[in-house]
Amino acid sequence: MKVKVLKIRVSDKFQNMDEAVVNDFLSRFEIVNMNSKLVQDEINYWSVLIYYQEKSKQSGSSKMNISSEEDLSDEEKIIYNKLKDWRYEKSKELNHPPYIIFHNTHLMSIAKFKPCNLQDLEQISGLGESKIKRYGIEIIEVLENA
Repeated sequence: MKVKVLKIRVSDKFQNMDEAVVNDFLSRFEIVNMNSKLVQDEINYWSVLIYYQEKSKQSGSSKMNISSEEDLSDEEKIIYNKLKDWRYEKSKELNHPPYIIFHNTHLMSIAKFKPCNLQDLEQISGLGESKIKRYGIEIIEVLENA
């Protein structure tokens, strides 16, 4: 088992970027345990201690995770492209790079799983509570209109 410490600064300037780093890490490894603590400093931040291991092909995780466009059907590719369009518009609106909003692997997993509600979104690997709260309703709307 390996250990990683990540930092999420509680500042509008850094929080989205730091959360994206954490979400990316969580999507790439099998998490065994996680602890967090708020550290009050010049810029307050959450220190996140993650116990993890390499993902195995036969991982016991029940969360949906897709890693390649080749894993998608033609219909799912259409949904994936609609999600990419939404992400691009959202990134322009928020003045963030698109990958800060969602990584392509997250969008592919959403297109494959086609969640119907916020609870279904929780089953997709790498989507944390904050991302679901921030973008979940919009994602469901994109899926309903795709």
